[in-house]
Amino acid sequence: MGAGDALRERGQRLWRWFFPPQVPLPEGARRVLCTLYPALDLDAVSFHLGMPHLLSFAGNVAITLPALLAPRRTRVYVEPRYWEPESVEGLGTLAHEAYHALQAQEAGWGLGPVRPFLVLYLACSAANRFRYRGHPMEEDAYRLAGHHRSLFESTFAAADCEAMERGSADLAAPSSDLCFWRKLAASTPLVGRFVTPESPGLWRLALLGSPPLALWLLAWGLAASLVWLVRLLVESGGAAAAGLLWGGGRLLASIEAFFLKPSRR
Repeated sequence: MGAGDALRERGQRLWRWFFPPQVPLPEGARRVLCTLYPALDLDAVSFHLGMPHLLSFAGNVAITLPALLAPRRTRVYVEPRYWEPESVEGLGTLAHEAYHALQAQEAGWGLGPVRPFLVLYLACSAANRFRYRGHPMEEDAYRLAGHHRSLFESTFAAADCEAMERGSADLAAPSSDLCFWRKLAASTPLVGRFVTPESPGLWRLALLGSPPLALWLLAWGLAASLVWLVRLLVESGGAAAAGLLWGGGRLLASIEAFFLKPSRR
């Protein structure tokens, strides 16, 4: 391998680090997820092998993120060693992340930083003191899948993919019951003391001209915008760096081929 080929390989590796490759979801796993979440538009969800760039240092098993520019698409990233869509544990991980994709779709469309799912997730994180355990949106997902005690894993502990497909209809979640405004009100300081996501009607009163709620929404809307901007800069810079390495490698390979080409007599 010449210097040009090596440089192109580095560019490709850098690209994969920033943008993990998309992998097809096996048909059996797709049928299980469609049965579990009949309202989920699975065509708007893509699955990727590996954690993207800075998140690779966080130790995540899997994560679901709204696409950077698409108004509705979400991307599920899974660490390669946990990509086991034929096993109960692996499919449980995918079911957990697909639940987040359902939450994102039911939170509403958005573009750029205006993603209701991200705003709500950050607001609920702040209300939970930025702890993962106890995060209301995570607890909702773990109730169904993603842990050995979750309903999905405990039900199909020793089942194969076909058995999971047949039995998952009994666990079907027609909706994530996200209720954006209700959950946002419950996460708001002061307001959250009187309102819970299960409150039948009090949360509606909290929405009527509530300055704390308006400030809370503004604060986490700005935070979501900042997260989106940082991600845009990081991924744009990564794409440019990978492109320069690959292009430079191709140019160098062409120069090497020209000078090393045997001369004709």
